[in-house]
Amino acid sequence: MSAYASVFKEARPGVAIVGAGAMGRALALRLQDRGYPVLGVVSRTRAKAEALAQVVGAPTASDRLFDLPPPARLVFVSVPDGAIADVAESLTGARHPWRETVVAHCSGSLPAAALEPLAAEGATVLSFHPLQAVSQEADARTLENVYVGLEGDAKAVAAGIELAVGLGLRYLVLTPEAKPRYHLAATFASNFLVTLLGMVQEVLVSLDLDRDDGFTLIEPLLRGTLDNLAHHAPEEALTGPVVRGDLDTLQRQGLTVSRHLPPAVPAYAALTVETIRLAVRSGRLDPRRAEDALGLMQRLVTTPLPSRNRQRPTQPEPSGPRPAQPRDTEPV
Repeated sequence: MSAYASVFKEARPGVAIVGAGAMGRALALRLQDRGYPVLGVVSRTRAKAEALAQVVGAPTASDRLFDLPPPARLVFVSVPDGAIADVAESLTGARHPWRETVVAHCSGSLPAAALEPLAAEGATVLSFHPLQAVSQEADARTLENVYVGLEGDAKAVAAGIELAVGLGLRYLVLTPEAKPRYHLAATFASNFLVTLLGMVQEVLVSLDLDRDDGFTLIEPLLRGTLDNLAHHAPEEALTGPVVRGDLDTLQRQGLTVSRHLPPAVPAYAALTVETIRLAVRSGRLDPRRAEDALGLMQRLVTTPLPSRNRQRPTQPEPSGPRPAQPRDTEPV
C-alpha cells in the first residue's frame, strides 16, 4: 500500500480513459461511481469520446492522444490488444508527467511490457484485466465484485491492488509467464461457452424453435448446471451419458450430429473426449468403458460424412466413334 501511496498523492487520483469501447465505458462508469474523477476520454471516434465524457462528466473529450489531460495520474489504455503498443508509442509524444503516472492496459493476454515505450519515459506500467464479459450496455455495476488480473513490477502491482480495492474488485496477481494460461482459462469459460450455445441454438432451430423460445427452453438447464458447479467440483457436477458409460446414447448422438449438423462433428467428438477424461478422473467411469467410448469418437471423426446431394447415376458411354473436337477447344 505504501508503494501505491508514493505514486498517487491523492486517495482518488484523476483518470484519463484512452479507448471508449465497452471496457473503457465500464471502467469509466465504475471509476466515477467510486469517486475517481474522470478528467478525459480519448477515442479514435470523437463522437464516442464525447458521449462517454458527457456520461461521466469528463471535461476533456478528444480523438487526439496529445489531448490527454496533464493532471491525470492514472491512464487506462482500453483499446484492442493489437493497438496497445502503437498507442503507447504515440503517447510518448504527449507532454505529460509520466514519472508521476500509472498507465494500465486492460488486455488479458499481453503483459505490462506491452507499454514499454511509456515505461521508458518513467511511467509505472500495469496490466489490469477485469475478468468479466463486457458489452456496450455496461453500467457502473458491470464490474462489481469481479476479479481483476494484475501483472507488473512490485510498484505497479501495489498500485493495482490499491485501485482494485478502491473500485470494489477482487484481484489475482500474475506473472508474465502465467498470463497466457490465465487468458486461456477465460477464453474457455466465456468465449467458448458462447460458441457452444450458438451450436445449441442451431440444433434447436432445426426443431422449428425460434431463438427466444430456444433460450427459454435451456435457461433452467444452464442455471442448474452453474449452480451445481458453484457447489461441486466439475468431476462431481458432471452428469449425462458419458459419465454413465452409456455407449448406445453416445452412438445415437454421433449419428444425429453427423446427419443434422455435420460441421459440428469435430467439436462434438472433441468435447466428448474431454468429457471422458473428466469422467475417468471422477472415478465414475470405468477405464475400459472409456476406451470403448473413445473408439466411438474415433470412428465418428474418420467415417465420411453423408453427402447432402445424391449423385447422378453414371451414364454409359455411347457406342461408336466420338465426334471430332475442334482443334482450338477442350473436350467438355
